[in-house]
Amino acid sequence: MATLGKTNQLRIVKKVDFGLYLDGGPLGEILLPKRYISQEMNVEDVIPVFVYLDGEERYIATTDIPKAEVDQVAFLKVRSIEKVGAFLEWGIMKDVLVPFSEQKIKMEVGKYYVVFLYIDKITDRITATMKLEKFIHKTTLPIIRVSLFMV
Repeated sequence: MATLGKTNQLRIVKKVDFGLYLDGGPLGEILLPKRYISQEMNVEDVIPVFVYLDGEERYIATTDIPKAEVDQVAFLKVRSIEKVGAFLEWGIMKDVLVPFSEQKIKMEVGKYYVVFLYIDKITDRITATMKLEKFIHKTTLPIIRVSLFMV
């Protein structure tokens, strides 16, 4: 079974010209695009992949390793500022959004910020926030793997 925003061990179910389809359980078949396929991968193999949503809201897999996964804190660099918020580099092809409403201070392109990654309940997308206190409760501190990556 695949989990959005996490690294999953998924079974290859079929090969097509543009990639491999993986068994995502309730999420259905998940495409691993051709650029991430190695010669060693075969139907029925179980491989580690990170699952996220592409620009068209489809589940997609990558063998790239993100700098952080959902429910983790990371120190990430702002790639761009757009109408909806700041987009941060996090190690995969698609950048992660920090909406303006989730920024404690105005973010700037090229600067690094500490953020927490979560699944937005309204959009079901992987999103980041500077408002760590929403997720790290003062009475019980969950164990969170902190990823500090600087390029």
